[in-house]
Amino acid sequence: MKEDKENTRPKEKRVEIKYEDGEKTEKSKEKKEAMTKIVIRRLPPSLTKEELEEQLQPLPEVDYLEFFSNDTSLYPHLFARAYINFKNQEDIVLFRDRFDGYVFIDNRGQEYPAIVEFAPFQKTAKKRSKKKDAKCGTIQKKQLLCWTS
Repeated sequence: MKEDKENTRPKEKRVEIKYEDGEKTEKSKEKKEAMTKIVIRRLPPSLTKEELEEQLQPLPEVDYLEFFSNDTSLYPHLFARAYINFKNQEDIVLFRDRFDGYVFIDNRGQEYPAIVEFAPFQKTAKKRSKKKDAKCGTIQKKQLLCWTS
């Protein structure tokens, strides 16, 4: 039986690209940075940053710790959360094993099992210094000039 040339697909050609030094594959691996920032979710709403740091002791080397208290606009889901950036990636596994599912108890005795996972956004916030407003108080200076002349 003859094949109809119009209805047949052309044969796919497989092309392999070989690299002599393997440079391209190494560069793509270098671009991906290691994930070192984690988030602890479902913390008790009444928890403070100081209480959290006390319960997380001993904490491995950390270069960023940000705590967010509960948001009352999200009424049924009133939980606090914390973001931690570790210096060593090996510490993340130990921290997760210790605190994923760890039950935090608030001041009323309610239990809150925490969830530890990688933060979806891996960058850390930078501390910015507030600049003094150059035009602050200029109206008062103009009024003084008008009254004196």
